[in-house]
Amino acid sequence: MYKAFFKVNILLFSVLVFSCNANDLKAIKTDEVSINAIDKLDVGTNLTQQYVIGSAIPINEGKPRQTPALYETFAGGGWNAGNNSFSEHRPGLNESLPPNFKFHQMQGPHSFKAETNIVRVGKYSAKLHWMHDDPGQWNFSPKKIDNPDRKAMFHGPNASNHLATVWYGFSAYFPAGSTMLNEGQEALFFQIHGARDGKNEPNRVPPVALNISSKGFTYSHSWDASKYSKSTGGEGQLKYDLPAKLSDYQDRWVDFVLQVRTDPYKEDGFLKIWMDGKLMVDRTNIKVGYNDDKGFYPSFGWYLWGSNAFREHDMIMYLDEIRQVEGPDANYYDVAPGFFLNR
Repeated sequence: MYKAFFKVNILLFSVLVFSCNANDLKAIKTDEVSINAIDKLDVGTNLTQQYVIGSAIPINEGKPRQTPALYETFAGGGWNAGNNSFSEHRPGLNESLPPNFKFHQMQGPHSFKAETNIVRVGKYSAKLHWMHDDPGQWNFSPKKIDNPDRKAMFHGPNASNHLATVWYGFSAYFPAGSTMLNEGQEALFFQIHGARDGKNEPNRVPPVALNISSKGFTYSHSWDASKYSKSTGGEGQLKYDLPAKLSDYQDRWVDFVLQVRTDPYKEDGFLKIWMDGKLMVDRTNIKVGYNDDKGFYPSFGWYLWGSNAFREHDMIMYLDEIRQVEGPDANYYDVAPGFFLNR
């Protein structure tokens, strides 16, 4: 009797999941029994990896989420960070707001705008703009492309240590006319970043990175068990195409959720990536991260790394609903953008 009831509810939930899209931001009337039943399944069961898309408006009071290490929706029409010295330009900085970010890197005065029309939740989102014309003119030395010249990016707080399991959630909007890439070009829009041990250790490639590419999306993970890395590439790096076509995710909000467990010593780490509630990446038993004294930290927004800074078009994206949660009891709903029934 219970098995039959369970299957019916799973079927109902599956229909709701795959009938929703990111443009449908009305309240989602979901069977509460279905959600609770699915939560009881083992973590490795695929059905637990599919979730409804959060509503843009509150559905009900819901259950409280875990207290996040980072939560930013740009509700104050700007932003603030603990350290604002990494760039010469600080568009949108409002020091009366809570310093939710660790620090920022902005190419120029154009790099941030509080957007009121393209918004995931609330009244504002962040419009992040990177300009391609003479990209090195903005920060520090105008004769070269300094690191902030490549970015329109916010950085979040460090994880508790370099062997942590952390959840991240955010919403991104990629306008088709402002995210044009030629063959072979990429643009990073999310990463977790190592915390090198002193200036004598090189800045290494991100332990986890998400890029848009001319074909779609790519992701990568890297690692180094050495106490002091000898190269920017670390001990190893693997890069993959994500099974998603870019044009299917442009001109609308896309909800991203990541769960990352770092372990640079043995194949005990993992990386999971959801897009609009659908599990797109599930890499387990991997090495990922660096042997740093401090835990890694997340970065949200544009980073035109390497030769990607030499291009024919500007890059614009919108960012909203940023969350970061760490802890043994944390789950998808603690960071997922939007509002959920009884969540």
